[in-house]
Amino acid sequence: MKKLLTLILVMVLCLVFFAGCAQNQTGAQPEKQPQKEVADNSDQEVEQTEEPLDVTELSPTPSEDKETHSVVLYFPDHDLMCTYRIKTEIAVRKNEQVAKAALEAWIKGPDHKELTGLVPANLIVEYVEEVNGVAHVSFSKEVKDINLGSGGELMFAEQIAMIMQQFGYQQTQILVEGKKVEQLLGHLYVGEPIVADSPERFPWIDEKDPRDFVLQNVAFRIYEPAPGAEVKDKIVISGLARVFEASFSYEFKDGDVVFDKGFTTATEGAPGWGKFEIVIDIDNITSSTGTVFIYETSAKDGSRVNELRIPVKIVK
Repeated sequence: MKKLLTLILVMVLCLVFFAGCAQNQTGAQPEKQPQKEVADNSDQEVEQTEEPLDVTELSPTPSEDKETHSVVLYFPDHDLMCTYRIKTEIAVRKNEQVAKAALEAWIKGPDHKELTGLVPANLIVEYVEEVNGVAHVSFSKEVKDINLGSGGELMFAEQIAMIMQQFGYQQTQILVEGKKVEQLLGHLYVGEPIVADSPERFPWIDEKDPRDFVLQNVAFRIYEPAPGAEVKDKIVISGLARVFEASFSYEFKDGDVVFDKGFTTATEGAPGWGKFEIVIDIDNITSSTGTVFIYETSAKDGSRVNELRIPVKIVK
């Protein structure tokens, strides 16, 4: 009997013990809930403090930071015979010199298919500044590597001076890495400023003659007549000449018989290419053939220099 009572007492104590543990576990659970709510509230507060971006504070795009300017650039044709003017629109940053930007556009070359650039694209315009009314233009050392020949070198210096003229500079001093040099490419002296010419001396690209040359040498380039062409009533010889003081002579003959001769003057002298036109009347000529000779006369001995012959057929 005592054993039974002892067993019941032990069972009752165990029940009381387990009930107390269950109560403790049940009571501990609610303490975690406020922590979760605090965390959730914290997330909500972070989200609510975020503000929309103010687009007015954003930096301007490059295109918004530029202004468009209309400038005149100068480029030669592919044969380096003549320099032409062409109007170009360039985009210039507000804190950038328009004159420097115009030279950089010139270095990039023309968009027109009949024109070409003179310098490589890696050439750098270091700076442009005014010194006692003269534009000082400094190029990077790559300018010394350009190979243009004497005529091309003259065009190079001339075109730079003409570009700078539109910004109020009649003279331009060309520099290499900020220093004066006597020669750039071995032909032209550039120790002194280059003086700009009249813009009217350079035709607009739209005025370029569309005809091809039919005959040429170092001094003359002929548009017409082509060798062997048929002529009637008159012969019209037109083309370009690059001769001293723009003057040269012509002669028209058949064999030893001279039908006509004289001299004429191109629109400009060497080293530029001047336009010319000669008209020879052949109404009274009975011969069926003839040859036109155009040439320079040597100042040394009076001999013919750079003679060009154009044979023609005379039809009635």
